[in-house]
Amino acid sequence: MQKYSSSNKHNELARKLALYLPLGYPNWEMFYRVLQEIEGHGIGCLEIGLPVSNPFMDGETIKKAHELTLPMLNADAVREELIKVRKIFSSRIVLMTYAEGLENFKVRELPYWIYDAVLCVDGVQSRNDYSGIVRIFSESMSDLEMEQAINESTHFAYVVSAAGKTGGDLSSQHAYIETIKRLRKLSKLPAFVGFGIKDNKGIKEVLSNGADGAVIGSEFIRQIDLGNVTIIKQYLKVILGK
Repeated sequence: MQKYSSSNKHNELARKLALYLPLGYPNWEMFYRVLQEIEGHGIGCLEIGLPVSNPFMDGETIKKAHELTLPMLNADAVREELIKVRKIFSSRIVLMTYAEGLENFKVRELPYWIYDAVLCVDGVQSRNDYSGIVRIFSESMSDLEMEQAINESTHFAYVVSAAGKTGGDLSSQHAYIETIKRLRKLSKLPAFVGFGIKDNKGIKEVLSNGADGAVIGSEFIRQIDLGNVTIIKQYLKVILGK
């Protein structure tokens, strides 16, 4: 079992935040500089994106990231780079991809110590095949489907703020509140809310509505696209209220 840092120098909000970072994005130098900043700010969970040819659940921002990084990676490169990532990042690592990515990058063959769970957007995976499983929970799930997803889950539930693709706006999304209430009746599994969270206000909003954590994806990529590590440092400070 991976041990995570609980240093007092990092605020509690950082440990409740997950950031999505595509492997190798936008290039290897910038990727590792951003990774060092994520680690330095005590972020509690890193979602590493593994690219596929058709990321149909993602909006344009993340689709472009898939298009850029897909030619850069093969199974051997993913394994090698994830080992480097594990040596830098001391908290939870979730590999986020599609069934295509699990197959192409031979994720089943990866040693468990370099990652903590997989989140497969378009398929149900067996806990016996991976270090751990994170499932997506949505308002459209029946109680039976939710119970099955809970039984398959480790670490936390990824609760989508509403139906649709990544990169939307949280302000008009409230369906996740009911999803969390239903989840609470069935399990103590922590709930992390994603889709549409962009800033400190959004993080605090979902936490106040019952979430245990928040996920920022598309907005974090947009900040990286500005091409300046100083901007990333400032963004992390602002979203963490430092």
